[in-house]
Amino acid sequence: MMRFVVLSVAMACPTVLLTGCKMTAADIVAMQPPRAPQLDKLQFMIGSWETEGDVHMMVMDEPLHTTGQNEARWALDRRFLIEEATLDMGELGRITGMSIWWWDPTIKKYRMFWFDSMGETSHAVVTYHERTDTWHMKAKGQKYGYKTSGKGTLKRIDDDTLEWTWKEYDSLGLIKLADMKGFSRRKK
Repeated sequence: MMRFVVLSVAMACPTVLLTGCKMTAADIVAMQPPRAPQLDKLQFMIGSWETEGDVHMMVMDEPLHTTGQNEARWALDRRFLIEEATLDMGELGRITGMSIWWWDPTIKKYRMFWFDSMGETSHAVVTYHERTDTWHMKAKGQKYGYKTSGKGTLKRIDDDTLEWTWKEYDSLGLIKLADMKGFSRRKK
């Protein structure tokens, strides 16, 4: 974190090494960007949800039915959305997972990290399509020590219902590994 502050200050005063440019703490605080208004589009996710869906893994004959709970909340001055999930994956047992969402002003898109108790990690770039109220995700990650790629959607049906899809592939996107779809409903 300190490296980020030093880099930010050096960028604001590029001649710092040559001229000895000095800044006050107030100057550094004033450099912080305001919270991105695009983050407000994530507000619909805040709260407690019940999830249900089907997971078709290409290495298994029968699909798995999954159920679970997830909770989404704001963190770090509402600049990041954190979602924690507990899922019953049938024969695979119970897994827990966490996602972190934020707005990246450098690419003008949302980003999302996913981590779970099976060791999977992924990083998605997310685009929101207002006309259809749908979030489109493209990800790169790793599972069981192998690189993966994925794509999915999160569509708001109404304020209390989300429809989600996820397709997971090998790292080149040539071999489909899993196909998932389901619904999340807000707990009342």
